[in-house]
Amino acid sequence: MKFKPLSNCILVERDEAEQTGSIIMLSQKPLYTGVIKAAGPGKKLPNGSLEPMDVEVDDHIMFGEYTGQAVTVDGVDYLMMRANEVIGIL
Repeated sequence: MKFKPLSNCILVERDEAEQTGSIIMLSQKPLYTGVIKAAGPGKKLPNGSLEPMDVEVDDHIMFGEYTGQAVTVDGVDYLMMRANEVIGIL
């Protein structure tokens, strides 16, 4: 893949099925899962250093229903989102 996200952005390939495992949520909003296919280097801080990312490529993650922006890269549909929008790593 020739696409490289910037800052703390990640490119996620969404799983087909909705996540329904044993995680108990107090909210009725659906949660979705996917795999990170590309990740930026991290957010640049005012002092010039990079804030490390909590996620990395190939992590299987969980995120909310309205998280991310739909994009197509090399004919494949993905979601582009910021790393801080990830609810957790599965």
